[in-house]
This record gives sequence, structure tokens and C-alpha cells, in this order.
Amino acid sequence: MRLFEWTTHALTALCLLTLIVFSAQPAAVAAEATYLIIQVPGALSTFPMSINNSIAVTGYYITSPSTAAGFIRNSDGTLTTFNIAGALWTEPESINDSGDVTGFYEKVAGVAHGFTRDANGRIATFDPSPQGPDGANSQPVRINNFHEVAGNYPWPNDASAGFILSRTGTFTVFTYSEGALYPTGVRALNGNGDVVGYSTSSDAYTNGEAYSLHADGYLEKFSVPVSGVYTEGTIAEDINDAGVIAGWYNICPFSFDCKTQASGGFVRSSQGAFTLFNPPGTLIPPPVDIFYSRYDSLLTAPKSLSLNASGEIAGSYKDATGARHGFVRNPYGTLTTFDPPSGQQTTAVGINNDGVIAGSFYYDWNSATAIGFLRIPQ
Repeated sequence: MRLFEWTTHALTALCLLTLIVFSAQPAAVAAEATYLIIQVPGALSTFPMSINNSIAVTGYYITSPSTAAGFIRNSDGTLTTFNIAGALWTEPESINDSGDVTGFYEKVAGVAHGFTRDANGRIATFDPSPQGPDGANSQPVRINNFHEVAGNYPWPNDASAGFILSRTGTFTVFTYSEGALYPTGVRALNGNGDVVGYSTSSDAYTNGEAYSLHADGYLEKFSVPVSGVYTEGTIAEDINDAGVIAGWYNICPFSFDCKTQASGGFVRSSQGAFTLFNPPGTLIPPPVDIFYSRYDSLLTAPKSLSLNASGEIAGSYKDATGARHGFVRNPYGTLTTFDPPSGQQTTAVGINNDGVIAGSFYYDWNSATAIGFLRIPQ
């Protein structure tokens, strides 16, 4: 197992977090946290997708209903935008601690290709070798601190395989689904090279099984241990370097539409022990019901749950009125809900090792433009 160590310069970070963001908007202070706004000037909407331990954020912004470009917001508030040459849609998905970014782009709508952008701005594009019936496509979801990339390799008819791209450029493509027409989805990659996601024998929501693929090739498949006469789906969403996994599960009668809700969240220890939890409402599994992801698919939707090194989990839930709120759950089970000041429809997409959460929301006076945020715990 490889170990990765880093030092957090707490005093520097604390100073940086007091800075004004982008357009002279002051930080908003709530009782439990400080909020910073992330908004690309002139964008129709701004969607953070990932945060690293230096408090750098990457994501994408909408320039028209069919076009998007990427952005990186550094810890000092500096904003950099970029686009893959000739692309209609560029969507960064993950940023590592060095500032390297991965994601996907489209020059033709519906045909995705992978890219990496290093901290110096150099961009490389890639696809796995054509193995599926649709040739080469790729939708990366995570880049770790060793510049390894993991993601999805979609095929027609909602099928897919997973892939791992090594730092030397070698692809490993894999599928664990029971049937060629069903997806194997990749949701996360940790610093040790372990991958988690789900595989299916039909629909991922109602018959999905989670897996953990270790860097040495050892595969574990598991489901949340809930008994009953219901169809169950288990989706692993994130894994930290200690091997702790966070995800969600579904239990519903066959006659119900399981895609509208998740039964709850889970934490699986590195020894395989499960802890189940619920926010004060319905946990929101991807795809979320906002203009947030390129596809109505688990492959590219933002994470419903994100996990950091200490075991804190960030996510979102829907209350009885249909309003969406963020939450953070500490390793001891205490769950805190939140919304940015004057915010509504909050979606949390990432949490770093200092507990800083990135996501998006809508102002209660403007439900048309999504705004990014950082939530800094006090």
C-alpha cells in the first residue's frame, strides 16, 4: 500500500479564507460556518464538482443551454477558465492536491472523451482502446495524487465498463455486471489506487451491487445487509485512503419507482462493518433533478456523498416540501444540516480533509442561476 503524506499550513489557509471572492462579494458568516461564493462572471450557472486539500475547486460553468467550459478557483480566489479546443462541452470532475484536473469533453454532443489538465495548464486528451461496441469513449471521475485516473467507459444501451489510467498511460478496463447490456460504474478512486462503484444485473437503483477493487487486483462485492422482501440497490460513492467507504442504498417494492428516492446512507469500515444513517429528509442520489449533469446517468452525475480522511461525510437531502439542503455527518454520527445565507436548493458535492465543503445553490430571489459555494467550518 502506498502512503501519501501532506502538511496543512493552517495559518496560511486561515488567512486565505478571509479573502473576498472574485467580484468583491464579502464572505457570509453563519453560526457554524463561513460561506464564500464561487461564480464565474457572465455564466448562466456555476457548478463546482471537486475540492482538494489546498481549498482549490474545479467545476464547470454554463455559457448556453448546450455549451459549458471548465474553471479552477485557487485558494486565494484566483479564477482560471479553460476549454478543450473545439469542444462544445468541457466538464472537469476532479482536482488533486497538486492542482491537476481530470474530466471529460464533447466535440459532438453525446460523445465523451477524457482529459487531464496539469497545474501548469498543459492539457492531454485520451480514451481507452476501443473495446466496446461504440468504440472509444471515456468519462473520468477522479484523479488522485499519483496522477492515476479512474472513470467510466460508456457503451450504447446504458451499458458501461470502468477504467483505470496509470500515470504512465496504461489503461485497465474492467466490467463486473451480470450481462453485457448492464453498467459497471466507477464512482471514486483513493490515493492507494483503490476504486469503488457499482455493478448490476439490471437497473442500478433496484438491483445494483457495490464493489471495491483494490490496487492489487483483489475485488470485493457487497450490499447493505438489510433483510426483507424488497429489491435492493447498493451504490458505493467514495473511499478514503484508510479504506472506509461511503454510499447509499435503496429498498423498495417492485411496484414503486426506486429512482425517486434513496432509503439511506451507509459507512463501511475497512473491516467490512456497516453503519447506516439518514438525514432529516430523503437522501438525494444522483442524478439530481437540476440542470447539473450532462447525462441522466450515474456515470457523470455529481456525487451524492463525499468522504474525507477523518470520516466526515457531506451530502444533500430533500425535505417534505421538496427543498434541497446540504448536510455534513461527523465520524461519530452527528449530522449538521446547512444552506448558504439566502440560499435554497443546496447541493454539496465534495469535502476536503479540513472539512471544507464545495457545492452549489440558488438564491431565494433567483431560482434560475446556480451559484457555487465553499462552506468553511469554524
